[in-house]
Amino acid sequence: MGGSAGIDRLSAFLGTWDVKRRIIDRFNRSLITFEGQAFVTPVQFEEHGDTRSEHATLRSSRTYRLDNAGGDLVVRFPNLSEFVRVGVGASQRVTHHCGADLYRGRLFFRSPDIWAEMWHVRGPRKNYLSLAHYRRI
Repeated sequence: MGGSAGIDRLSAFLGTWDVKRRIIDRFNRSLITFEGQAFVTPVQFEEHGDTRSEHATLRSSRTYRLDNAGGDLVVRFPNLSEFVRVGVGASQRVTHHCGADLYRGRLFFRSPDIWAEMWHVRGPRKNYLSLAHYRRI
């Protein structure tokens, strides 16, 4: 696959997305929700919204850098270390090791305007399942 495939993959995400996420935190025995928007530019993925638990609502955000490498869309942390690579399949498996924590994910691309991500995260102080739905605005 040529280098332009990653650029084409990135262009498919450009724009603004509504985001809804549910996190089942097995470690703390709680349910957490997030509702907000994601903004995707040619170099960055940025998410802002409200995270709610039974105890509080907090304004939250996260930012990733984006680039193309080897035909994949590479999602990087702000320090430019690699998080995951997104290929072209409609359903993809991704993994990320972060210290003692293991992130095992699935990406589902239903249409150009709808996609979802699911994460199983386990580590010494983490055990949760996260499911997020993205819908283009």
